[in-house]
Amino acid sequence: MFNRFMFVVRHACVWTLFSAAVCAAAQDPLGASSVAAPVLLPLNAKQQASLGVQVGTAQPATGGPLLVSATVVTPPGKTFTVSAPYAGQVSRVWVGVGDSVKAGAALAQFTSPMLGDARRMLNEAALDYKNASAAAQRDQAMLDEGIIPAVRLQLSRSKQEAAHAQLQAREAELLAAGMRFDANNGYATGTLKAPLSGAVVDVFAAVGQRVEAGALLFKLADAAQLQLDLQLSSDKAAQIQVGDEVSIPSRQAKARILGVSRAVEASQSARARASVTTRGSLQVGDLVSATVQTKASAHATKPDTQWWVSARAVTHWRGKPWVFVMNDQGFEARAVSVVSSSDDVSLIEVALPVGSKVAITGIASLRALLQKDE
Repeated sequence: MFNRFMFVVRHACVWTLFSAAVCAAAQDPLGASSVAAPVLLPLNAKQQASLGVQVGTAQPATGGPLLVSATVVTPPGKTFTVSAPYAGQVSRVWVGVGDSVKAGAALAQFTSPMLGDARRMLNEAALDYKNASAAAQRDQAMLDEGIIPAVRLQLSRSKQEAAHAQLQAREAELLAAGMRFDANNGYATGTLKAPLSGAVVDVFAAVGQRVEAGALLFKLADAAQLQLDLQLSSDKAAQIQVGDEVSIPSRQAKARILGVSRAVEASQSARARASVTTRGSLQVGDLVSATVQTKASAHATKPDTQWWVSARAVTHWRGKPWVFVMNDQGFEARAVSVVSSSDDVSLIEVALPVGSKVAITGIASLRALLQKDE
């Protein structure tokens, strides 16, 4: 009797476990052990509009893509800082951030007692050179008449050359200061000039401010040509070569690699430099996500299975990434593999026809329709 009872109990337990497995399989047809099949979401155009669904075209990845971070900068020599040539005071400011200026344009008025001394010494050097030149001409005439010996003319010529050298030194001092003098200004007041044509990036000067010599007053940049300063990991730096193309989809911009530094900094990152060929909406100082199409792995990519899509197009359901692919009946939810991703774009791997469109807005509404039967 006891053995018969245990046999019934054992078979009841086996039937219970089998029933539980069947129920679990029915509730989770796309479980981790099975291949996630596409799910059709029938929607007409009016329903799509009411849900706020918009689509974008999946772009084929035809090269070896690498996602990197980049800062938009100006080429070397196209950024210039204007500093105080002497200790003094900023009397007036004529430009602000964002203003466009030409080379030699007035930036600010600067007053300094040392500037007055420099002008005084310049004028004294000019007078000394004028007197030395006149004396040399007089001695030359007297030598021609046989009144003085040649050695006296030689001494006059030496004094003229010394005076000329002193005058050049005074002129170079004021030229290096970047000052221009106007007749209506005070003797110790000059105008700071723009050293190049470009835009004012920063203004650190205020009217009435007293500054020390070398204090930063303005920062200018010629933004006619832009470059990218790329921050790379050491393994990415090893794959990038000069001439590789760089694209920034979010700004409709493109660039080309000019140089790569293999040296790793303290932050364990390497750097590369790229020249912007298509500017798009890039601005100096922007921090952007860029894609480098490396030549080394160009043949390893499968253009029919790897696609660039907006990062917003990828959603997660049942532990897997999905995208909603548009078709004639509405949308088809397809499971994908995310190769790499940034804040703007994602590189996904999935078999799609060329020209396929995926949903980039209204993702939450589509996902709610996907989950309604759960």
